[in-house]
Amino acid sequence: MVLAILLNVALVLVIAWLVTHRDRVIDQVTVWNYTVPATIAEYAARADLTDGGRFLLYASTPSVSAGRAFDAACSTRQEGVGILGCYLPATRQTHLFDVTDARLDGLEEVVASHEMLHAAWDRMGAAERGALAPLLDAEAAKRTDDKDLTDKLAFYATTEPGERLNELHSILGTEYGSLSPALEKHYALYFSDRTVVVGLHDKSNAVFVDQQRQITNLTTQITALAAGIDADYAAYNAGYDALSTDVANFNARAKSGDFGSQSAFEAERNELLARQSDLDAQYQSIADRHARYDGLVAQLTSLNAEVDALNRSINITPRTPPSL
Repeated sequence: MVLAILLNVALVLVIAWLVTHRDRVIDQVTVWNYTVPATIAEYAARADLTDGGRFLLYASTPSVSAGRAFDAACSTRQEGVGILGCYLPATRQTHLFDVTDARLDGLEEVVASHEMLHAAWDRMGAAERGALAPLLDAEAAKRTDDKDLTDKLAFYATTEPGERLNELHSILGTEYGSLSPALEKHYALYFSDRTVVVGLHDKSNAVFVDQQRQITNLTTQITALAAGIDADYAAYNAGYDALSTDVANFNARAKSGDFGSQSAFEAERNELLARQSDLDAQYQSIADRHARYDGLVAQLTSLNAEVDALNRSINITPRTPPSL
């Protein structure tokens, strides 16, 4: 009887544990039945995930795809925005976009880690989320001048209303170093060394930052050159019109014998020739700067083509002009 009672108590305890740890049981069964692709295992290794981080990543059965297969899973579409991954709470699955551009090495690991943190958030209770909320808000408040962060949060506010803390949890955890000790302790559950994944983000993001810097620099030079060329060309035309009038007047006066001496004639003629020489030099300067302008425009066109190629590699399609 005692044994029977003990067995019944044990069974009740087991059932109670299974009920209260339902997510863990489901995740464990999922991980047991998930064959980890080499690519996903490499993502986990390069991002330096802890065993807990790996477990959550594998429990979301991540798959890597591109094109229609990926878009069918992560269907959010907005012009100028590239979706590189999504975690679907309804199915607890993660889908990752296949980034093949070698310049963006490390980006896929960051995205995989970002989605893993969504899986972690999905499994948190209200109390744990509530404890994290002020910590996440405090970090966001420190970075109100960070345009990249504010733009991302504004985007998510439109596409995923109500998920601000969820997204902030993934963004801060994978893209920002030097967080509060409390948050660092929290993220240590998922990353052995979080600076590794932040470093991967910085490395891949630097490609976009550098391209934007080059575009800004070229655009500034082109705009300044165009303004100077336009102003100088207007001045050149006005100066040449005035010179033409003065030369015609000079020739008429010379023909009518209006000059009192040869020296007066030569002095005025030399002054007109000097003006013409100055105008010719001004025109050459305009021509030289126009050639430089054309060269910069060609560089910008080439850079824009590179940007389009890079955008396609991160699932951003080129903008389509409206029909005429």
